Amino acid sequence: MNSVTCERRIYDYKLNTHAHSYAQLILPIHGMLYIETNYKNLTLEDNHLFFLPPDCKHSFRANKSNEFLVLDIYSSIINKSDMEKLIGGKEILFDDKWKAIRYLLLNEANNKKSSNSITNLFLYCYDFIANESVPDSIKYINEHFTENIDLKKLASIEHYNISYYTEWFKNKMKISPIEYIQNLRIKKAKELLLNSNLTILQISQIVGYEHNSSFTRVFKYLEKMTPAKFRKNQKIS
Repeated sequence: MNSVTCERRIYDYKLNTHAHSYAQLILPIHGMLYIETNYKNLTLEDNHLFFLPPDCKHSFRANKSNEFLVLDIYSSIINKSDMEKLIGGKEILFDDKWKAIRYLLLNEANNKKSSNSITNLFLYCYDFIANESVPDSIKYINEHFTENIDLKKLASIEHYNISYYTEWFKNKMKISPIEYIQNLRIKKAKELLLNSNLTILQISQIVGYEHNSSFTRVFKYLEKMTPAKFRKNQKIS
């Protein structure tokens, strides 16, 4: 493959499995496409697009009427280290920016313009694909850390297998999901201990611990003192 190719494709309902040496960017036009890799399992519809790195074995099939815009991307214009971060593929929100990009790509494909223009369009949006943003499951934790968070829920947000999610999270955040949640809870608890007259029991329940003993145990593990002593020391100082 000597260039980035771009074409409309219709997928069959039969399940296909393969891998290829080039990357793919799959943008929705209409319909649904089921995609599964070793680490991802998702149904691609009109709210997301999907980037598949080179040499990634994947299974796919469609359901009923469908059409997708697909870019086949040769390896020489993508960074190997970026691809290592995108293992298993990456789904991307199909927002207004991407809708504008799809419009331009469709225009190039329909008019059979030179591959250079398609390549340049891909290079323009490459940073949107390669640059890491805060993953959706971590956003979810940041917004819901005071609630009972299930590992299965977090894995499903990223479309990862449960067995892979904890490993992926630790590689990205350098701590486990449980430790990350504990750190957020204790940080919030310290703010409440310093800036409110709430009891320690009330604070423990606000930050997500049903029992005061669990809260105290985690707080002491992370801060090397009990919540009561932390509050007392700060008032003295």
